[in-house]
Amino acid sequence: MDIFANFATNTKSEEEGVWVTLGGTSKILVARAGNKKYGRMLNAQVEKNQAALDLKTDEADELSDSIMVDVFANSILLGWENLSYQGEPLDYSVDNAKKLLAIKDFRVLVANHSKNIENYRVAVEVAKAKK
Repeated sequence: MDIFANFATNTKSEEEGVWVTLGGTSKILVARAGNKKYGRMLNAQVEKNQAALDLKTDEADELSDSIMVDVFANSILLGWENLSYQGEPLDYSVDNAKKLLAIKDFRVLVANHSKNIENYRVAVEVAKAKK
């Protein structure tokens, strides 16, 4: 097994994101889960809110979701094309990303794409370049 061919990833793509088609002409720009900015932001937010998060209450769960929305909007979901919200076209901005990521199942979709190593593998990029 060639470890490079099977596991090497493009660190620039992990930080700056890759375009993922959602359907039709809609696509999102997604950085890899666990990238440096994500890690720094999540650690800072958790440290800042540790006491409240440790309470394990409904409010703590809401705070946890709010933290994830903020961190994802600033470090994972980096752009989009052709998305709408309640029937209206929606331009990319961090605030608009927060609005969309507050919808749990959309956040799960973004998270799943950000965790998919296939999106960031060097071998995939090499194969695309050869086409």
